[in-house]
Amino acid sequence: MYRQARNAVRDVLRTRAPYLVRYISTFHLTDDRRLLETVILPYLRDDPAVKRVLFVGCEWYTKPCESKFRGKEYWTIDIDPNKRRFGARRHMVDALRNLERHRPADYFDVVICNGVFMKTAIETRDDAEASFRACWRCLRPGGWFVLGWNDIDELRPYPPSESPTLAAFTRTSFPPLGVSEHRTDTSYGHTYTFFRKPEAIQEGL
Repeated sequence: MYRQARNAVRDVLRTRAPYLVRYISTFHLTDDRRLLETVILPYLRDDPAVKRVLFVGCEWYTKPCESKFRGKEYWTIDIDPNKRRFGARRHMVDALRNLERHRPADYFDVVICNGVFMKTAIETRDDAEASFRACWRCLRPGGWFVLGWNDIDELRPYPPSESPTLAAFTRTSFPPLGVSEHRTDTSYGHTYTFFRKPEAIQEGL
């Protein structure tokens, strides 16, 4: 009975007050969410070179991320119009592959693509490569591209190492972690891979 009541309250809060869900949910305490919210996002927030940020994909648990970037130009994008309520004040309703319809080339300093490169979201090679290309074009030279993905066959469309578009980025050690790729302690093998767009741009993307 208690669990049913708690779940009912949680579901209401997810829609109307996502900031409060954390008081009755432990989702944000998983290793991958903890790393994102207490290490990755704060480092990017505190980097003076980071002024424009794009966060890809919106859910109740991503809504609080905007508050971490006060003073920055923070954007979100999601293909589902119903997710607008979880997005930033600057929000785009569209597929990531269409990002260039909304923002010009070299616009963002950071693109965070976490939890959308998977078989229930960006699920095909064609869509993934088109989405990665859009991120490349809208990211300034030297900008960060952070890819969070689940390293198990049941969830990922294909290994990111097979992506010709991602190969055009430079995998770069993320200073707080000291590595360019970090696999979290989760049952779904959530992994963060850190890239930067080269200062010297190659042609063809």
